[in-house]
Amino acid sequence: MKTEIDVALILWNSDVIELVSFALDQENLRSCGAEPSAGLAAIEQMIQYRNPSVVVFDLDPPYDRSAATLLRLLKRFPSRFFVVTCADKALAVKKAPWLSGHPMFQKPYGMDEVADVVGSLVRRVPQSVAMSSAAL
Repeated sequence: MKTEIDVALILWNSDVIELVSFALDQENLRSCGAEPSAGLAAIEQMIQYRNPSVVVFDLDPPYDRSAATLLRLLKRFPSRFFVVTCADKALAVKKAPWLSGHPMFQKPYGMDEVADVVGSLVRRVPQSVAMSSAAL
């Protein structure tokens, strides 16, 4: 059965996924998560079948490989908003300058701030776009 969510969390560490999920739940946002180690195919499948309007993606240093993975997701799912988290924002943007076009949070980031930004992006998605992307 296909259960739609508002936010997909692709974050390193199940505890962080739970913590961010809790913060998003306080904003009445439905989320689910997976660690990037689950593999690109599993992440793509989750996004396709759970149909989130926002994906929160955690980059891992030295950022080349994880930025390439994120770029692939951006191209595969252009109707989604992507929010990026990382340990070193300056280094991440230096390695992949296109990241500056996305909301970014450097660790340690505030859960309330992440929830506010993600919530505002979820509310920006027109209902007709969200419904049409569910048909993919």
